[in-house]
Amino acid sequence: MIFVDLEIYITKPKTTTTLEMTSGGLDDSGSYMNSSYPDTTNSPITAVETKPDNREQIQCQNETFSNITWNATIAGTTTEESCPENQKGTATRYCDTRGFWEMPNLINCSSEAFVNASKELDVLLENAVNNTEKIQKTVDNTLMIMKNLTSETDVLSAGDISSSLDILEKIVNVTNLTNVNIEKKAFFEVVDNVLSTSNTKSWATVQEKTEKDGSSLLKNMDRLGKVLMKNDNLTETKFSGTNFELTINRTKLGETGIIFPDISSKDSNKSVDEYATFLKLPKQANESKTAITYVAVIYKTISEILDTDSDLDREQKLEKVTEDRRAKEKNVLNSEILSLTTQTDLGDLFPPLSLNFQHLKNKSNKLQAFCVSWSFTLHKWSEKGCKLNSTNNKRTICHCNHLTNFAILMRPYTSEKEDKASLKTLSFVGVIVSIVFTVLTFIIFIMTWKYIKNDQNIMLLNLCGSLVLSYVAFISAVEETNDEVLCTAITAIIHYLFLVTFFCMMGMGVYYFMSITVTYYSLYMANNFKSKSRVHWFLLGGWGIPFIIASSTLGAFWGKKYHLENYCWLSMESGSLYLFVVPVCVIAMVNILIIVSLIRVLFATSTMLKSSLHKKAASGLRSLGTLVPVLGVTWIFGVMAFNERAEVFQFIFIIANSLQGFFIFFSHVVLNKKLIKGLKTQYPSLSGLSMFTESRKKEPTAVSRTQSSASDRPMVKSKKKGILSIFETSSDKQISKTKKAVKSDSLLTEKTECTDYSCVAPHEKICLMLSEKSPKETETKFE
Repeated sequence: MIFVDLEIYITKPKTTTTLEMTSGGLDDSGSYMNSSYPDTTNSPITAVETKPDNREQIQCQNETFSNITWNATIAGTTTEESCPENQKGTATRYCDTRGFWEMPNLINCSSEAFVNASKELDVLLENAVNNTEKIQKTVDNTLMIMKNLTSETDVLSAGDISSSLDILEKIVNVTNLTNVNIEKKAFFEVVDNVLSTSNTKSWATVQEKTEKDGSSLLKNMDRLGKVLMKNDNLTETKFSGTNFELTINRTKLGETGIIFPDISSKDSNKSVDEYATFLKLPKQANESKTAITYVAVIYKTISEILDTDSDLDREQKLEKVTEDRRAKEKNVLNSEILSLTTQTDLGDLFPPLSLNFQHLKNKSNKLQAFCVSWSFTLHKWSEKGCKLNSTNNKRTICHCNHLTNFAILMRPYTSEKEDKASLKTLSFVGVIVSIVFTVLTFIIFIMTWKYIKNDQNIMLLNLCGSLVLSYVAFISAVEETNDEVLCTAITAIIHYLFLVTFFCMMGMGVYYFMSITVTYYSLYMANNFKSKSRVHWFLLGGWGIPFIIASSTLGAFWGKKYHLENYCWLSMESGSLYLFVVPVCVIAMVNILIIVSLIRVLFATSTMLKSSLHKKAASGLRSLGTLVPVLGVTWIFGVMAFNERAEVFQFIFIIANSLQGFFIFFSHVVLNKKLIKGLKTQYPSLSGLSMFTESRKKEPTAVSRTQSSASDRPMVKSKKKGILSIFETSSDKQISKTKKAVKSDSLLTEKTECTDYSCVAPHEKICLMLSEKSPKETETKFE
């Protein structure tokens, strides 16, 4: 048999149709008349010969397996058969491409009694039956049937476990809607039977073939507990099964706490801390003395069937991790599960909930213990709200500030994780240090503002403000990923604030460039720039351009993985991160060029030309120490740190940015003589600071004079009398009260008291007239 594909190309309407014929040949190609359209058209047909499908020659043979007769099936297909006797549903089995049967899928095969019970509950839910007596009877009958079936069978099939989970969920739904009193003991016995360790393999099948797992049982137990606690007439309930224990009781948290299990009556020779696994909730300071209901549970065997995914694994999702490494770093639940729920939400617990876990297996030195709680929202274990108090090979104690289901998660120890933990801790501490010194700088500037007010310091205050806001937003909200809308807003705000910080840095760089470099080469251009205040343009660009970039990024990547899955920050996968990286790199490169130009001016002065190599190096380093922090050049290391293998750049980047706030404080406050003088004038008790600043007079930097300026006005000639200050590179004294003009050392020479606009001469010869009354009265002339 030969298959011929006939491709028909029709111009009206424009379509392409492929026909498959069981007979024919290549000679059948040609023009054919098509009358299936409103207008008859001639269509060219091309015949293509294809080989017979070999799958028809390979098949799986008939066989009986799992009490089901499987008929012969073509290779590469799945067949369906009825479930075994006394079970309802459909079983499936795949015949692979080689003609061999795979294991059958019996997940949809359940005992007939389970199927009938499930149908009866569906009727109650769909028809909203109001007959309480009928509902009570139906629910109780269903629980008794399930109790008998699950206890009589040593091993439940995957289908029966799946059906049991569905039925338990429906019973909870019916109970929640109708408030009927169910047979609690029967419900708990069914749960205990389903959790039997003999069903572990069946649970694995359920997890593989469906979306259900052990957390489905946890969720239904939590929901049932909340339903039962609504009953004001609820009496104390205790259940002690093979696989879990439960207590429902009332207590006054304002007077006494909760200890579960009740270990005091089990072994009087053991202290509380020596007992196995238990929880202890101390009495809460903010709670009234009104009794509230609580449900406490300990699951002894569910750790074998619960998923071990956690927010600890986000590193693997962000990195390209090999399967071998993923297998080696697989998490392990190494404790029983403790659960506590109260009738009312207690909020953040104080004192915290104490959880004492005995390890199921002695902890190896190669394993790290983590305190985790199950998040039904994330469907994984989370460290949020819990911290490890102490741990050893046999037990771990955790403190948590909320209530839910808790456990101990073990992970293999690796040096990479230790390095990442060190980086995270170092980064957090560094950011706090930077914030403290930046805030201190901001406060001192405000305190002495009337003495130091000028355009440059206005821009510096904006830089400090944006830097603090961006750091605070980052460390406080970057992990708030539970709410998608909130996380998106946080990402946009952090993006905007960091961009504002960098554009303020670029504004500072441009200001230095115009005040120093341009003045050195073109006094006319510098005077024109200084003719009036332009700070409003700097601020408009510093806060406006970042808003345009941040809002455009949000609009362009909305709904397209705008932020990372586990952090509220821009995603490299979607490309949104590049709209932060590119502006930062451009600004950093511009500021590097500005620094180079400033250093070049520094070394072009007469003083530096005559200085020793040691003095040149010292002056250059002091200048860099002043310029680099406010111009953000260290963020170049941040770009290099994107490659996680280059850990050295990550540490350099964190350390350098941690010191950014300190260097801003040191260079713009401690070394700012005018600010210290103003601080001493306003607060005489701080007069001791003047001794320190006097000792620093002989160590100016390339931009230290700009910070001492009294105004940002251009250089003008004044006919008012003043003191002629003569600067000699060979002299350490300033000659005052004379009208003789000699060669000056410029802004970069040592022992200079000039303002920021009168510090540099185009030909290295500047004569300054400093008025005795005001810094406004200056005279500048060039030889």
